[in-house]
Amino acid sequence: MKSKRFYYFCFMGNSEKTVTAADLYGSAVVHRQNKRFGEAINDFRAAISSPDASDELKAKCEASIELIQEINGFVNVDLLNP
Repeated sequence: MKSKRFYYFCFMGNSEKTVTAADLYGSAVVHRQNKRFGEAINDFRAAISSPDASDELKAKCEASIELIQEINGFVNVDLLNP
């Protein structure tokens, strides 16, 4: 069974069976924009571990992961006080 990622890229016009690091990065950005942070982090990490990922792309992915983790970890302590 093929992954959702494969079907997503076929739908978006990428008919090749190999998914590149740039494709994964693009998918992650779309997930991040749609506030699906878990899926975005997964795609960013997959892009980092992809063999064709450049150092620049890896740096962008790592920065995006840190940003998402910072957003998810934010707590407004003033709202916790009754």
